[in-house]
Amino acid sequence: MSPVLVVEDNEINAEIITTLLESYGIPNELAVDGLDSVEKCLSKPKDYYSLILMDIHMPRMNGYDAARKIKAELEMTAPVIAQTATHTTDETILEHRQYISDYLYKPFKPDQLFSMIRKYLDEDFVGDF
Repeated sequence: MSPVLVVEDNEINAEIITTLLESYGIPNELAVDGLDSVEKCLSKPKDYYSLILMDIHMPRMNGYDAARKIKAELEMTAPVIAQTATHTTDETILEHRQYISDYLYKPFKPDQLFSMIRKYLDEDFVGDF
């Protein structure tokens, strides 16, 4: 199974997401900010990750810039789901649609996270949760 890349600079949020994924047997790796996510992706084949959960507001490199690099320059195939607590306008969604597949708004409930994952991952991979 290909892991999900969780990109989250807030330690508590990262722990919650990775624990939820692990509780359902979904392998995952953590990147602590956008630059770290790009570095992790650089060291992997372009189809290594099954999904990328990308926080938007992070130090060193924000999620939009990281997603753009990962999708456009590194040609990673995994869908990128933006995680944000900020309201997203139609203009923002349109501007980033080439590299952001969807948005998950914080705070989210576990069933919202898994519904989003189910939307983008193979049914055999996700199983029943």
